[in-house]
Amino acid sequence: STLLASSAASDVYKRQMQKCAEAVAVWLVRCQVIEEQEKELYCYAMESFVMFWSPMILALLLGTIMGRVKEGILVIIPFMMIRKFSGGYHAKNLWICLTCSSLLLFLCILISCSLSANTVLMLATLAASLNLIIFSPIDHENKVLSIKERKVYQNVTGILTCSLYGVVMIMKYNGLRNEAVCISVGILLTAGLQVPCIVKKFVRE
Repeated sequence: STLLASSAASDVYKRQMQKCAEAVAVWLVRCQVIEEQEKELYCYAMESFVMFWSPMILALLLGTIMGRVKEGILVIIPFMMIRKFSGGYHAKNLWICLTCSSLLLFLCILISCSLSANTVLMLATLAASLNLIIFSPIDHENKVLSIKERKVYQNVTGILTCSLYGVVMIMKYNGLRNEAVCISVGILLTAGLQVPCIVKKFVRE
């Protein structure tokens, strides 16, 4: 899924993805690349591939356009690792999702090129990491996690977030300050997408 669509994407988003995957599978059958009975399997494989890799593809595309491929990859890696387990805000319309995701990632890459790995950024990253550990996972309205799933997702989010923050600090003190900034921005992005859901939850309460 793109940045604003979680693994538990909306029904509308899923239907649009399924239609696209089915159209490609039908075309492959007509070209005799696959058998008719394999169509469903290929549809599922294509949906899974797009859902998982679309953030990276988007980061590579924008990074290439901006001449910042490395920055794009480093920013999106923390997002891809944590988002599946942490949850957060997502758009319900595919085109709104793609547009907003592209703009958001563009801004993150741009910001990562102008920040320095100073104390302020490290503290902000620490705060974002704590936010992810405390508030994750955030349930999707169409997929409420069980108590066991919530525990597993929370633990995985905590382990991944702490590991990535550790990587940021190691990079900073080993001269890889630009790389540290990019990963920090990726953590901030992931935590930032939780904020609307957290605010909404507290307003309801």
